[in-house]
Amino acid sequence: MLEVKYNIKGLVSSIYECQKKIIINRRFIRELESEGQSVIHLERENRELEGQILQFQKDLRSKYQFSY
Repeated sequence: MLEVKYNIKGLVSSIYECQKKIIINRRFIRELESEGQSVIHLERENRELEGQILQFQKDLRSKYQFSY
């Protein structure tokens, strides 16, 4: 049971880390857009991070829905 808690915490921590990166990237995107620079790379990274979040959430639901 203790291992399950650590796995859940790890997945939740991964979700938070992705969310933090998305927030930081959005700030950079706003700054770069105001300067007229390209933001394609950051937008692509945000889409990838959002995909990772969805996968982490899916893993949480599928693996641990019956744990408690």
